[in-house]
Amino acid sequence: MSNVILGLDRWGNVNVDRRMGLQLELAAAPRVVGIDRDPQRIVDRLDAGISMVIFGPLGFGKSLLLDSVARCLTTSGQQPERLGGRLGSSREPFGSLLNGPNLVLAEALVGTVVTTGRLLSYLQRVCAVDRPIVLVDDAHLVDAHTMRCLSQLVAAQAITLLATSDLVPRAALTSVDDATTLLLDDLWIKGGAERLDLEPLTEPESAELVREFAPGTQFDRVTQALLHTRSGGSRVILRELTAEVARQEPTLADLERTAFAFQAPSRRITDLLTHQLRGLTPAQLVTLSLIGALHKTTYTRALMLSSPADLGDLIRRGHVRRLSDMDNHVQGHAMLAEAALARADSALLRSSTQRLVEVLLTERSHGIATTPAEAQIIAKSWLERSDIRPGVTEKWGQAVVADILIMAARRSRSGGQPEQALLYSSLSLEIEPGLKATIEYSRALAACGRYAAAVAVTSTADELLVKPSDGVKLARWAISLTKFSPLTAAQYDAFSNRVAGWFVGDLAMRGEVEYIRLTQAVQNMDCARVARDGEFIANNEDYNVITRIRAACLSSMGHVHEGRTQHGLTLLELATDLNLRERAQRNADIYSSDGLGIEIFHSTAALRCRSGLEVASLTDELDQWIRVSVADHDHGKLGILGFISAQLSHYRGDTVGTEAELRMADANLVQSDPGGWLPWVQSLHASSLARMGLMQAAAAKMARARGCTIPAAGALSQFEFDQSDLQFLMHSGRNVAALHLARRLLKSADEQSPLIRSWLLNTFYELGEPAADVAVRLEQIASETDSPIVLAMAQRASAAAAVDADKMDVAARHLAELGAYGMAASACLKAAHLHGQRSNSVSERRSRALADSYAAASAAGTFSIVLPPGSERSPIDTLTAREREITALVQQGLSNRDIASELFLSVRTVESHLYQARIKTGQGARGAEPDPSADLIPSDPSAI
Repeated sequence: MSNVILGLDRWGNVNVDRRMGLQLELAAAPRVVGIDRDPQRIVDRLDAGISMVIFGPLGFGKSLLLDSVARCLTTSGQQPERLGGRLGSSREPFGSLLNGPNLVLAEALVGTVVTTGRLLSYLQRVCAVDRPIVLVDDAHLVDAHTMRCLSQLVAAQAITLLATSDLVPRAALTSVDDATTLLLDDLWIKGGAERLDLEPLTEPESAELVREFAPGTQFDRVTQALLHTRSGGSRVILRELTAEVARQEPTLADLERTAFAFQAPSRRITDLLTHQLRGLTPAQLVTLSLIGALHKTTYTRALMLSSPADLGDLIRRGHVRRLSDMDNHVQGHAMLAEAALARADSALLRSSTQRLVEVLLTERSHGIATTPAEAQIIAKSWLERSDIRPGVTEKWGQAVVADILIMAARRSRSGGQPEQALLYSSLSLEIEPGLKATIEYSRALAACGRYAAAVAVTSTADELLVKPSDGVKLARWAISLTKFSPLTAAQYDAFSNRVAGWFVGDLAMRGEVEYIRLTQAVQNMDCARVARDGEFIANNEDYNVITRIRAACLSSMGHVHEGRTQHGLTLLELATDLNLRERAQRNADIYSSDGLGIEIFHSTAALRCRSGLEVASLTDELDQWIRVSVADHDHGKLGILGFISAQLSHYRGDTVGTEAELRMADANLVQSDPGGWLPWVQSLHASSLARMGLMQAAAAKMARARGCTIPAAGALSQFEFDQSDLQFLMHSGRNVAALHLARRLLKSADEQSPLIRSWLLNTFYELGEPAADVAVRLEQIASETDSPIVLAMAQRASAAAAVDADKMDVAARHLAELGAYGMAASACLKAAHLHGQRSNSVSERRSRALADSYAAASAAGTFSIVLPPGSERSPIDTLTAREREITALVQQGLSNRDIASELFLSVRTVESHLYQARIKTGQGARGAEPDPSADLIPSDPSAI
């Protein structure tokens, strides 16, 4: 073999580097990998006389691509001839021609001696060209005699061939002729044809296909990620999964409105997966199932489970893939691994698992860390035997066994198996009693809904404290338990005094006591105190780093509610920086860097959605978090991420999307709710159902949310329930009751968060209250905050109060620029109505067209928009001549007093003009005004 190096140039063509004096023929075809699946590009190659062989795993859409190419050829006036392989047709010479799907060809050849020349004569006559195009589907099932004829015709350039083939093993199987496989390989290796390898579907391709498979169905982000990940890039499996999920979508009459997280595949999908595993040996089935259970592992460790040939075959088939972002790591196709586990030989699987467990524990004894997935495999293997004590503990040590069981309990809990987690944690507590096992046992009890028992376990754990770090861990979990069982003020005092008695004088413990008081302020909705005290804890380097991170997150929310969005972002940057420290030391802990990373991301998302600051920047990071959590099978994280997705959809104005996101968040949190999120999410789900007009379903969901909550819940929980009740009243037509509740909430918030007041005032606007009163109060709040959405809402209310259609158009545009497409569409419809009252039909049509564009953008799931032609208008165009002049003077550095003196105006008048300019251009406070170009300042002073 000569040494040939193949590489791609910038256009996707292949460059051949000739070494050792190798002389290649100009007709030699390169190997093309990852070429687009555009059938027209393939047609262009065929028209140029270039034959092609399409390789890909089963279900990757080879036949569909071949059909598309055939349609393109037929449309252009050509007549390609279709051949195909069938199971069993390879057992007799020319069986694919005589007994294949092409009946016309079979009749023409019956009773004759099939030769290459006779086949070419038939193809030329049928296709009516000297060099016919032949399409062969499932070429790996074609008999060797037929394939040899086709290869000879390709080599003689008598025909142009397009063939599809599975990635079959080299060894001959029942339905595959080894000679056919070699002939297919010879076609592209010797240059007779180009090779096209179908890669797994990318996420955008999967999303596009899901829309094609289930038109009109809107899936949430987590479901989209699940469909892509579990399909493994296979078009066929993606189609079946999409159909299954679409069938599970609730109807409008369904009061439960439930979703299914990681639902078991249907029999149809199971049979499809079994068909794909048909050619695997028993050893390969065991290997695939164990690689899938390991989640991802090194290639070297995978070789311990299988022979190099068997592992190479699994990779070649696409059942196992190398991870491009992790050097020397492989990962199994999740659904195929589950199917392989069901078909694997139990004795062979048991012996292979035992060998793997021995290797993993030996590596651990040499300092190599055990992953959660590995710990779960080890724990399961121990429980299959009755001698976990003392046999296993004597061999590996009590500490190792207890730690493995705790890791397995955590993974089981996050994976939606709380009862299994309870079993593992109880065994760990029995083997090695201590604080770590006690806390994990309490967590497992809480995951099973046994909150009183979880609290009781920790209430007697004080005697297990040995050092201050133990006190920090126990206090941290006890604080988390307050979400499941909220405390009264007296109980908070008792709790603080209890923790203060541990390791008196230790600074880290003092930080925990202050954090307890911080959580009490959160429950009481004391935003000013949350902002102040949380920032103090976050900046204190003597306190525990995890406590500092969580305090920074809470403080950021306090600041944004007080109208200091940028300051809140600064605290989140501090939290991110702290989280990057000592990552390796905390990755084995329940508060790993990834776990805290999601907490920081949730705070960031809440801050941006409530303030309207760069909300679109969240989508990429959100999708990345969802991908990781789907791969980890982590229900708890997916529940939180589903809630964050719902926040984005709600902000965008997508009512249906919000309900879908909350439905999936609810489904995941039912499986694993590590932070007591479920009642809150169910309450918000009830609100979204009310906005959709599904009042009965909303009432049922609200009843369930209230049933999950302790009656002594704090002001925060009560406020969330009141907001859900408000949505229910608004959308059920009970406006009088809704106004009464909104006034009560606003009165309770008058001395609290400006941001909460602004959103309640916006509710008054939506309920039809006089716009002038709302506008005045919103403008006052806008002048005190740096939240862009508050300024935009004030601008909309001001336009409504002034009955000014142009100002309403400007307000709509600013809302759209912030990504609040639902409110922007509403403002455009209001502007269109005002234009219509003035008989301005052109502007009315433009505003209605914009409203349609904004409404479409709100339901698109992205923060991108296609505007209708002629709808662009600069904000500067809406400024009056005086506002332009004063704005230009501000840019020259003059103060308000200097401007007033120069223009013979009062300072208050100058401030009023500047404020109006800021409203129209969507800018912040002074110093952020627009920089008008020179042509905005009239050259003729008389024009001012």
